[in-house]
Amino acid sequence: MRILVALANYGVPKNDHVHRLIETYRGFDRHEVDIVILSNIPKDFGPDIEVRVGLPSGNPWSLPFAHRPLFAERQDDYDLFIYSEDDTLILERHVDAFLAAEAVLPPDHIAGFMRHEIDETGAWHYSTVHAAYHWDPASVIEAGGEVYASFTNEHSAAYILTREKLKRCIASGGFLIGPHEGRYDMLCSAATDPYTRCGLHRVVNVSRLEDFSLHHMPNKYIGRIGLPKAEMDLQLARLRQVPGRPSLRASLLDGRVRRVASGRYDRSYFTPRVPSVVRAMPDGETRVLSIGCDMGRIEADLIAAGHVVEAVPLDHVIAASAEHRGVEILDVDLDSPAEALAPGRYDVLLMNFCLPYLPDPVKTLQAHAPALAPGGAVLVPFWNWSAIPERRRRREEAEKNGPSELGDFAATGIHRTDARVVRGWLEAAGFRVRATEYDVPARHAGRARATLHLFDRLIAVTGTIRAGQG
Repeated sequence: MRILVALANYGVPKNDHVHRLIETYRGFDRHEVDIVILSNIPKDFGPDIEVRVGLPSGNPWSLPFAHRPLFAERQDDYDLFIYSEDDTLILERHVDAFLAAEAVLPPDHIAGFMRHEIDETGAWHYSTVHAAYHWDPASVIEAGGEVYASFTNEHSAAYILTREKLKRCIASGGFLIGPHEGRYDMLCSAATDPYTRCGLHRVVNVSRLEDFSLHHMPNKYIGRIGLPKAEMDLQLARLRQVPGRPSLRASLLDGRVRRVASGRYDRSYFTPRVPSVVRAMPDGETRVLSIGCDMGRIEADLIAAGHVVEAVPLDHVIAASAEHRGVEILDVDLDSPAEALAPGRYDVLLMNFCLPYLPDPVKTLQAHAPALAPGGAVLVPFWNWSAIPERRRRREEAEKNGPSELGDFAATGIHRTDARVVRGWLEAAGFRVRATEYDVPARHAGRARATLHLFDRLIAVTGTIRAGQG
């Protein structure tokens, strides 16, 4: 099989990654490979390596888009087309695994890849997994005796297309377009357009993810973002159960939120610790129900503080991570979880950042109220969209991309939140607000105390409101 590889390599190489990629492709045994380096300046990688010089636009990050006209020019000369950034390693076994998947997947599906990094002990960390990116349990399919699923982060810094799929991308009108950015930045858009603009449905093999994960050679995200392999394996095991257990396909937010231009406002599946939740808890051991549990960091902090926590998860795949942190996950119908809750069982209802993504926050609060014991409390963590840093980000985003889609619930399915909005929801649902706690950055804590919470509201991006019944 003839393969054309295009590698984006900007500036003067500061490491040996691109040389390792070249040597790896040169070492393929079963396929014939031609390599083209896309560069902004002339370079010499040897007589067998073509260097194509030129930026598609004045933005240095536009360089990766130079592979599009190259692939179009040579679409009839090769069987397989690989685009990659210059630090992401594709091995011959990855190519073979891709070809095997192509042989069994539906015509509008395509096998995608994850990325991983390797620490000093040899352990893998999936750097693709962070923030709002997650497995979609509703997307699970079986093909060729293996299980595939969509991961919402389409970026893996590389992709592979067969000749037929390349021609399909070109014909779609979404491939031969100029450099752009939107939900993904320009660098990432160059590697994701086949999935986001060309009509191909990207799925990843979760039966043997190791053959569909590419090494990000700098290993620079370890400890910053990403998920250790041991925890990812728990999620993969849950995904493999989905074909035999249809109830696992459900999601608490399923179908309710349209992905908008800025991924910043997506519901995070890997929420960091939110100290205001612990501070807002009533004294003593309490029975807590968390609605909208993601990977479980917030719930784990409550357990460590001596509380008993049960949870309704965002979905049953991310629930595997929460269980890993000691959180008890309830087996309830995620389309209508309130119906299965025992009346009066809980001292605290934690509405864990889920209300902004549900059609009617007030009705959601009212539906769950019967599960509260007499005198119980409701905690609502919220993103403080009135904070100065958040207002600044929205202004910069509007200057760059035009007016934000956010605020138009009919279009996005996302409610804007700040303390005023959340208090209004709680009061309309029949609760009385008791206190508001803000998560003030440590560097501002002294000033916040001195200004009696005024500065908290201006600088804190997250907070928690505590309310009681009556």
